[in-house]
Amino acid sequence: MRNRDFWEKTENRTGSETPEYRQLGPKLMKNQRIPRIDSGWTFVEMLVAISLSAIFLGTAALVFQAINHNSKRLTTLIKLDIGEANKTNFFNLKGSTVTTYTAPNYGKLVFAQDIRESMLADADRSSAVYCLPRSGLNTIRQEFITYPSGNPGSSSPHPQIDTPEAFRKYLRSVYPTKAAVFDSPIRNVPLISKMNTSVFMLAPQQNPNMIRLYAVYDIDYVTPKTGGGMYVSVKRFKNGNLSSYYDAYYPGATVKDNSPAPQFVVFESKNRKSYPEGQSIDRFKVAPNSPFYFVWLPDPAINFLDIHSSSMKAPPSSSPREAYYNQATRTSFMLVLPMFPSL
Repeated sequence: MRNRDFWEKTENRTGSETPEYRQLGPKLMKNQRIPRIDSGWTFVEMLVAISLSAIFLGTAALVFQAINHNSKRLTTLIKLDIGEANKTNFFNLKGSTVTTYTAPNYGKLVFAQDIRESMLADADRSSAVYCLPRSGLNTIRQEFITYPSGNPGSSSPHPQIDTPEAFRKYLRSVYPTKAAVFDSPIRNVPLISKMNTSVFMLAPQQNPNMIRLYAVYDIDYVTPKTGGGMYVSVKRFKNGNLSSYYDAYYPGATVKDNSPAPQFVVFESKNRKSYPEGQSIDRFKVAPNSPFYFVWLPDPAINFLDIHSSSMKAPPSSSPREAYYNQATRTSFMLVLPMFPSL
């Protein structure tokens, strides 16, 4: 009670001492307990901390050793002879040899992901996307291509380009030599023998007699001249110049047995089912709005020497999945591209 009376008497007073404070102050200080301040660790705590640190560092060293061992065992930097024509077309470089890593290589996944994101971004800026299979090397990569309106001096309308096949025929009409490599008609699924693929992304522009190529992607499979295996490269061209790419080498693999075939599949609008054309075509008429593609890119993390055949049961022939269900063991890089992104 005495302490309580003291604090009540001195409440709201600042800067001055009362007689009661001078009398009670020494007694309060004498009875006040000063808390003990501990600093540092005990011996037991230090021992536990050192033991945990040793366990953590030992585990980290084992993990790093395993990663380093597997990296050297599975990945090798190798020089391949892909032919002078291929190297010039792919990279605009002289010679016939390229140096790349064997698959699986997880560092290449970074470049593959970059290409995948670039394709999605370019498609978003395009007005039309056309995937075409080919038998040779693509050289149509310039920024603008001719868009004639019939014969010179005539009033014929521009050719209608609303499907990949219409775009293929258009290219062969204006560039009969360069477009000769696009020698296989395309409706929904390209021929397995035509694995090399070009993806043309068209963009709007002001000249009515020209078509602008916003970007061109080339996917090529090559069997090296020595050592066999499969060399693959995916390249992005902007205004005719190589802007980015990734490549990989699959030892012991073949284009026929291990490439992600088909490279793409075309899905049409479901409204076209009103015009029956047979089961092999009608099964791809499933797009709710505008047509689109499934596109598969080569996976640099796949090891075809240590992969087991898929036990997945083949879907019925009436399903579009029957054309591409085996991709599960060949690549994990798939993307969906709209044929007309602006719609």
